[in-house]
Amino acid sequence: MRRDEGVRLFASDAERRADGSGGLKAHPRMFAILDRTSGYIKNDEGGQTLRDLYRAGTVGQDPNMYRRFALDCFSGQTTAVRQAVENGRAPDLTGTETPYKFGYCTLVIAGAQRGAAQCPGADHAATLKYLLNSGAPVDSCDIVGLTALHHATQNTYGPTVALARVLLENGADVNYQNRYGEVPIMAAFQIGDPRMVELLMEFGADLAKPDADGTTGQSMFVNTGPTVTAAVMKWMRKRTGEQLPLDGKSCAKCGKTNGALKICSKCHAVKYCSPECQRAHWREHKQTCTPFNAATSVTVRPSYSDLGMLLPTADVTRQSLGIPAAPHPSSHNRMSHKPHMKPGQPKAMVIKVQVPYTGRAPTMQDGLMLVYDKKRDFVCTLRPGDNREAYMRIAQTVWTKGVGGAKAYFPAELKSRDELVIKVGEVLAEQPF
Repeated sequence: MRRDEGVRLFASDAERRADGSGGLKAHPRMFAILDRTSGYIKNDEGGQTLRDLYRAGTVGQDPNMYRRFALDCFSGQTTAVRQAVENGRAPDLTGTETPYKFGYCTLVIAGAQRGAAQCPGADHAATLKYLLNSGAPVDSCDIVGLTALHHATQNTYGPTVALARVLLENGADVNYQNRYGEVPIMAAFQIGDPRMVELLMEFGADLAKPDADGTTGQSMFVNTGPTVTAAVMKWMRKRTGEQLPLDGKSCAKCGKTNGALKICSKCHAVKYCSPECQRAHWREHKQTCTPFNAATSVTVRPSYSDLGMLLPTADVTRQSLGIPAAPHPSSHNRMSHKPHMKPGQPKAMVIKVQVPYTGRAPTMQDGLMLVYDKKRDFVCTLRPGDNREAYMRIAQTVWTKGVGGAKAYFPAELKSRDELVIKVGEVLAEQPF
C-alpha cells in the first residue's frame, strides 16, 4: 500500500477508478521467462531477471485499484466479504485478481502487511478464516508460484505471523516450492524474523529441500543471524528428541518463562525462577551438575584489542539488500572493551565464541577468536599465542560441536579482567545473541 494515500474504503469502484490491477504491472519479459520452462528456474537462466521484474512491477501498488470484493479482502472487511459470498455477488473464490494473479487469501495477507489492519472494522484473521471455510484455496499461487504463505514470510508487519498460522492450520503446504524452487522458510530466513521461522519449523519446514540453484535452508540459516539460528536449532533438537543445557529461557523445574531467572552457581548450565524451584529440582539436577574444574574448563587471558564495531553480518547483508532488520540495542555495536568489575567478585555468564570464519566455513586454523556475552558488557578476543593448549581446546570444541563449526555458547566465569574460565566440557544450546 502506498502509505501517502491510504485505502479509500467507502468509495465506489468508479470513484476509485479501480481496474482490478492493484497497481501491479507484469512486464512481458516475465511471461517469456515463465513460458520457456516448466520446471524451476535457476538464477542464471532467467530467475534473477524474473525476480527483478516482479519487484519492479510492484512499485506502483495501490489498493484503491482493486475492485470491491478484492479491496474488502485486502482491508479485512469480514462482514462485507461474507455478504458478497452469501448473496452471490462475490467472484469465484478459486479465481485470482491483478496481472500477478493474486488469490483472495494472498490479498488478505497483502493488506495486513501494508497497514490495512488500521482500516475501520478490519479483522484480517476472521476474513481469512471465512474465505478458507468458503472454498478459497489455501495454496493458490501467483505467476511466480508464490502462495499466500510465501507472501506472509516476506514481510511480517502487523498481524502477518498470526495469519500465517491460520494458513498452516488450514492445510497450507509449508514446503510448497515456487518457480525458483524456494520453500517459504527461505524467505523467513532472509528477513530474519524468528517468530515466523519457529512457526514454519513447528509445522514441518524441510531444510533439506533445494531450490533451483541447489541452495537449501540447511545451508543458509547459520548465516542469517543468531535469533534465527537459535530458533532453528531448537526445533531441530525437538524433532530428534535431543536436549542441550539452556535450551530456551525457562525455569528448569516449573518451566516458568517470565520474570528473572537465576543461574545455578555450580554448573552455570540451568536456570531457576526461585530458590524453592532450585531446591526441589536438586535431586534430578545433581546427576548432571558438573562444576568448573581442570577436566571441564580452560582458563584464558582475554585480549581487548580494538576490532571495530561489532555489526552482525546478517544485518549488514539485509541493509545492503534493502531488507528491514529488527533494531538492536546500541550496546550490540560496542567494540572490544574491559568490563566493569568489583575486586573479588567474579561474574558468571554465558558467552559466545566465534572462531575465524570465511563466510562459508570455519578456517580451521589459528586466528583471533571473538568472545562476548549477551549484553556486550564484556567483549574480548582470544589469541592462540597466549595459551595455545587452551585456545586449541576451545577451537576444537567449536569446530566439532558448534553451529556450522563457526560459533558455540559456553558457561563461563570472569574471575577478573584478565582471567576468564570457560567450561568447554558443556556446550550450551544456541542463544539468541
